[in-house]
Amino acid sequence: MLKDVKLTPITGSFVNMLICDTGITNNGLKEWEQDFKMMKVLGMDSLFVIRTEVERSGEYISAEDPRSTTWAEDDCLLDMIFRLADKYGMSLYLGGPLGHTNLYLGDWKKEIDDTKRYYDRVVPKYIHHPCFKGLYTTLEALPWHFNFTEICRQVLLYFRENYPQMKTMLSPIMMGPTGYQNDLYSPEKWVDIFGRYLFEDIQGLLDYCAPQDAFAAPACRNGEIMSNGLEQWYSKMKELFDRCNIEFWSNVETFQRPFGCHGESQGVLRQVDYRSLYAKLQEAAPYVSKIITYDYFTCMSPNTEWGSARRLLARYMEMLGKDTKIIDEIYQ
Repeated sequence: MLKDVKLTPITGSFVNMLICDTGITNNGLKEWEQDFKMMKVLGMDSLFVIRTEVERSGEYISAEDPRSTTWAEDDCLLDMIFRLADKYGMSLYLGGPLGHTNLYLGDWKKEIDDTKRYYDRVVPKYIHHPCFKGLYTTLEALPWHFNFTEICRQVLLYFRENYPQMKTMLSPIMMGPTGYQNDLYSPEKWVDIFGRYLFEDIQGLLDYCAPQDAFAAPACRNGEIMSNGLEQWYSKMKELFDRCNIEFWSNVETFQRPFGCHGESQGVLRQVDYRSLYAKLQEAAPYVSKIITYDYFTCMSPNTEWGSARRLLARYMEMLGKDTKIIDEIYQ
């Protein structure tokens, strides 16, 4: 199955310290260190903090919660992520807050103001870290939900004006390929809508875009591999981002989106089937300059809640022709 196929490896991962959908890890410092060591072995050089504060119905959770560490080295998990990113030579992109009440009430200007105040406070706190290379626009909604495009535009403009040395990144959802609302958009419609309402307007403000692949399962019938639609999506998006002067990356998800034949529940997103991961990597390789994932820590790490993550990691390493023995060496 894997003969004579060259895959582009995953070289970056999101990190979500405010777990909501891919499982609880309860990692201590030992487990976090193991994950960073393994990512280094895999050639991962970039880390993307997807969000650092979340509000819903007036309740808040934060990666700066001083109760989030049980070890003396770090005051909070965000401190630890910066310290370990420095230690393991990674580039870190910092995401910010997400206020659901702002969005649901249509108070999108307050969401922008809250985001600006957050970065005004947090960037000076961490700017001395060598790993701190970029800023990530946290919002991932559809273009017409919650004034998505205007929030992204204003936040990116703020990034450029206040932190011009920082690279900027966005990871919106494609909402199209087989198995996940593919009836809503064709590749042409996605490119047209996102092009007109977002990407053409933010030329010069956004350095990298890594759309979520939102892909559920590979297609095969009677032993013959069938088209899964991803190639058309990547082809059209590549044209869009080249036109807008934005470097095209891919967010190849390592979690499994619900798919009827597999029987997944709607609420919990577990590890992807390794055959799906193989298919997705294969389709992305010809078009993108970097592949990142959501996310190593909860979907591929042997420390995660789901036991199949260790096996997904092993299958991924086999795809790349790497010896899996090091998994046991690191995760003792």
